[in-house]
This record gives sequence, structure tokens and C-alpha cells, in this order.
Amino acid sequence: MRFQRISLLALALIALVALVASPSYANAQTKDSAEISRLLNESKSYAIQANTDAAELESYTNSNLSWKTHAQALERIRGHVNNMGKLLQQMHDRKSEGSPWQQDAINRIDPLLRQMADQLTATIEHGNEYPNRVHMMKFKNYVRACAEMASQTERLISDIVAYDKAQAKAQMLEQKLELPPSGSPGTE
Repeated sequence: MRFQRISLLALALIALVALVASPSYANAQTKDSAEISRLLNESKSYAIQANTDAAELESYTNSNLSWKTHAQALERIRGHVNNMGKLLQQMHDRKSEGSPWQQDAINRIDPLLRQMADQLTATIEHGNEYPNRVHMMKFKNYVRACAEMASQTERLISDIVAYDKAQAKAQMLEQKLELPPSGSPGTE
């Protein structure tokens, strides 16, 4: 199941790269929004922190730590997810200013972040309802699913930011070398 989700994510990223690299897409592309790029980069920081905290939380399920310790980790993750949600809202507010690939990136992050928030909420609610059962398999499964969502979210946002940086570098090199922009007539 986990391999299948990773494969689907990899296919989605390949499709994104293929779409962005196609000549018809490149010809229609507007300039990248520096503000959306900044927001993506800031989101990446929170995604990394959420993934790190989720992995730490998962390690707690193999210890004798109390529900309070688990709850503190969940609250840290919730803070990171809420921050990513605020940044995503800012990206949605500026979406029309972004290039088509940036708009697509926003559309790809949105459902994944919502799924992550839903899984986190379910994990917190289960822990609150059964605080003495944090070492039981059901809670461990909630935490594992939460960690997987955090990992997927971090990978997606990190890949998008890496693509953004590569795209910006390619544009800078085109200008420096006085090359026609990629996708221009005569470059296919």
C-alpha cells in the first residue's frame, strides 16, 4: 500500500514535469511569481519540521512515554500544518499571478495538506479519547498514517521548490547566455 502511494506520487510528479516541459505549455507560460516561490519555500520549511516531528512521534509509540508527551508532539505538528495552511491560503490568493506550473503546484499541495490535516485531527481525537492506550496498535496505526502523510507532503513540496529553483536557474542562464527562452519558436 505504501509503495503504491509512493508510485502514484512519483507518477504525478513525472506528469507535472512532462506538462511543464511541453512546448505548448512553455509558450503559454507567464512569468513565475516571486511571491508564490517565496511562499512555497516557506511552506517547505514547515513541511520539513512537520515530517521531523511526525517521525519523532512515531518513535514515541515504541516507548513508555505518556499521552502528554505524545500530545505535545501532535500539537507541534498541528502548528506546522496550520502554518502551511495559512501559506497555502496566501498562495491561493495570489494564484492568478503565478505561472501555470505554480498554479498546478498549488492545486497539488491543497488536497495533500487537507488529507494530512484530517489524519492529524483523527490522531489527536483518538488520543484524547483513549489517552491510556497510546501504546496500543490502533493508536500506533494512526500515528504511522500521520507520519506517512507528513512525509508525502514534505516530499511533494520539496520537489516543487527544487523544480522552482531549477526553473529560475535555467531562466537566469538563458539570459546570461543570451539564448531564446526554452519553448520559443525555433528551439524545438
